[in-house]
Amino acid sequence: MAGDFFAAVGRQIEGLLPGEWAFRLPAALLAAFAIVVFFNAVQLVLGRLARRRLNTQRTFVIRKTIKYSGFMVAGLTLFTGLGFNASALLGAAGVIGIAVGFASQTAVSSFISGFFLISEKPFQVGDAIRVDDIHGEVLSVDVLSVKLRTFDNLYIRIPNETLFKSNLVNLTRFPIRRLDLPFNVGYGEDLEKLRGILLSIAAENPFVLENPAPLFRVDGFERVGPQVNLTVWFDRNRLLDVRTSMLMEISGRLAREGIEIPNERVEVRMGQGEPIKHR
Repeated sequence: MAGDFFAAVGRQIEGLLPGEWAFRLPAALLAAFAIVVFFNAVQLVLGRLARRRLNTQRTFVIRKTIKYSGFMVAGLTLFTGLGFNASALLGAAGVIGIAVGFASQTAVSSFISGFFLISEKPFQVGDAIRVDDIHGEVLSVDVLSVKLRTFDNLYIRIPNETLFKSNLVNLTRFPIRRLDLPFNVGYGEDLEKLRGILLSIAAENPFVLENPAPLFRVDGFERVGPQVNLTVWFDRNRLLDVRTSMLMEISGRLAREGIEIPNERVEVRMGQGEPIKHR
């Protein structure tokens, strides 16, 4: 049936082509069609096999490479079947490729950067990453770009060239993360008592992990008072829960215990009058 279809197409355009082409076109179209079908079948089979052993990015590259190779072979088969010289076609394609390469250097750079990103594997589909000031979940890793969905549900496309040159942070690469909660207290506060309060808050929080254990430390002395830091570990998907619950509990407990978090004072003198103090 496919042969009859291409024969009919050939008869329809017989008057538009030289006589030799009119006889060659149906067979050439049939051969090109068969090659496309074959390469599509190969990419489906190999894609399913690769999905069991490789990640999504590498499976995607394998399928796209096979697909585009099929189109290239089908095109060469079609033109060769019509009587064109394959060597001349390849030479012309090389010249055209060079011209297109100069005209689309950004796209070529993104294409090459995409292969480096896929081979390096700094992230995969489903990871949460930060690129400069952009945070989001990876939706797809394509040949030219990476698609992200931000945490406020916006769609962002980042060229692979930009990713390759930027400082990229994978927020969910490891199963657990650390949260630092620094703040200042007054110089008159009992730091040992504060340490016990903060560690008890961390121990009672359902989102904080016991191992690694929470850590209290004094990071230095500033004008307003000592700077302390409570470090806790948590499951990577619980950042908002941990940060919100810990800050609320720390604020409430310190207020009940009478421990003040000081603000820096600023004095402004107006002429010879008394200084106006702000906290």
